[in-house]
Amino acid sequence: MTKWYWTLGHIFLKITVLLMLAGCQSVFYFPLKEKLFDPAKIKMQPEDVFLKTQVGNTIHGWYFQATNPQESKGTLLFFHGNAENLTSHFLMFHWLPSKGYNYFIFDYPGYGLSTGKPTPESTVEAGMAAAQWLHLRKDSRPLIIYGHSLGGIVALRTVEEIKGAIPLRNVVIEASFSSYQQMGRNVLGRRWWTWPFQPITYLVLSDEYAPKSLESVAPVPLLFIHGNEDHAVELKNTEKMFAEAKEPKEIWVVPGGHHGDLYEIRNGELREQFLSYLSKTSTAAH
Repeated sequence: MTKWYWTLGHIFLKITVLLMLAGCQSVFYFPLKEKLFDPAKIKMQPEDVFLKTQVGNTIHGWYFQATNPQESKGTLLFFHGNAENLTSHFLMFHWLPSKGYNYFIFDYPGYGLSTGKPTPESTVEAGMAAAQWLHLRKDSRPLIIYGHSLGGIVALRTVEEIKGAIPLRNVVIEASFSSYQQMGRNVLGRRWWTWPFQPITYLVLSDEYAPKSLESVAPVPLLFIHGNEDHAVELKNTEKMFAEAKEPKEIWVVPGGHHGDLYEIRNGELREQFLSYLSKTSTAAH
């Protein structure tokens, strides 16, 4: 009887893990529709942007113009993380327009005012539409692509899709990963009761819309950033990507950095480091 109950419990646990990971990889997406923060509270007024993807999803974005448009140093396209929506994520770079950069953030399908459903394919389609809109409507100069967390893997695949058609100045990937399958395996490996099921990720998760080759980003300068105390996405993911990428590349490991706080800790010293990096690489336009 005891053995029968154990077998039944084992099967139930296996089914639970399968359900957790299955379903269009929805485990990676935690969208919210609600407006979480009003930019007017910090005296910012974005331009509301609505654009269409190739399959007809409406994508909502906020465009923040540099404080002095005549002296704009470039435009940053931000791919945000997996939770909430742009009304909270825009705060990561709220300081950027005052430093001379235009800044565009958009929501993936299913997030905020964007229509559709988030999937690895639809998020890349949204990224491509955002980059094309920026290039055609706002800034024909090479773009700065920045991806945080989930946004990093979406940004990397988007770069592969648009490279050659849209000029790129920099690609910056913060606290991210390059494989949905491997990230799923990492999550299962964190707890003893899910550890035995790590191989399941290769059956229920797909890397069809993950980046094909990190080497393909070159010769665009590629910067990886990660906090050494990030427990949401392990540092080993960034170290692996850095090893696979080709020059020119850099990696910054931020002491005491967690997931999403790197530009706020230690009096925001990473902001000046990042601005210096952008200035240094401004001539590397592709």
